[in-house]
Amino acid sequence: MEQSKLELVPVKMQEVDNISMGVLPNGETFLSLQGLARFCGVAPSAIIQLSQDWQKGEAQTKSRGKQLAQLISEWTDSDEIPVSLYVEIENSYAISSVTHAVPESIVMAITDYYAHYAQTTKQEAITNYRKAAKLGLRKYIYDRLDYNEEDLINESWKLLQERILNNESPKGYFTMFDEATTIIASLIRNNIAVDDSIMPDGSLGIHWAKYWKAQGLEHRFGARIKIHHKFPESYRQLDPEINAYPNEALSTFRTWFQDTYLPQKYPNYVKGKIKDKSKISLLLEAVLPPSLESKALPQ
Repeated sequence: MEQSKLELVPVKMQEVDNISMGVLPNGETFLSLQGLARFCGVAPSAIIQLSQDWQKGEAQTKSRGKQLAQLISEWTDSDEIPVSLYVEIENSYAISSVTHAVPESIVMAITDYYAHYAQTTKQEAITNYRKAAKLGLRKYIYDRLDYNEEDLINESWKLLQERILNNESPKGYFTMFDEATTIIASLIRNNIAVDDSIMPDGSLGIHWAKYWKAQGLEHRFGARIKIHHKFPESYRQLDPEINAYPNEALSTFRTWFQDTYLPQKYPNYVKGKIKDKSKISLLLEAVLPPSLESKALPQ
């Protein structure tokens, strides 16, 4: 299988103690293949060969591969084992324009293997495993790169503002982005980085469009129209055409949004996007509208 390349530029990447590491726009950290080799105290050729054999499906049939598959499953908290140990990303931080980036959870799984399960364990793997396990690999890399997580949240606010300023709905119509800004803001307020991989307005648009058709709402409120939507330049997606709906349908939409989408559809979207499962209940509560009793002034 040919390895896909993500047109995603790291927000920071450099070598620290001869280990190439970086941070992606969504906050996830990574090591390069050669950086991972040094992190684990093995020859770069060993990690490169492992990654090639893994992609061919050969490594998984051997005892080492089976142990790694189990560790990856545990570290990623998923029964699905990736077909590749890395992704190719474009970058401007190295002589080569492409970096083979190993995601943080797979870094920990492979380091765990060389620290505890390999026939000959490696002292570098043991040392680095203990450091990363103590702090969490993401925080460990942030600290080594002198990277501030608040920068990522500030960038999320900037991207949201850019989308708002560049996308004004035509008179008489509303869009799913208009109505999803409260959700996006809630994610960012709860320290969830929002970039082109997390766009609740897309989920909202899919479910509302289905409801619109199923209920024949065009006959009640008039036809929806297509308009252009402009993404920030850092987004990988092309600028799309989106639906704009007549304002006459706004009351019906908001009732459906509060009674159906938020309690029934949004939880599945959040669970599929947010890796930190401890934040899910907080995020769900944050977007639910307050009760009438808590907001209404006494008569």
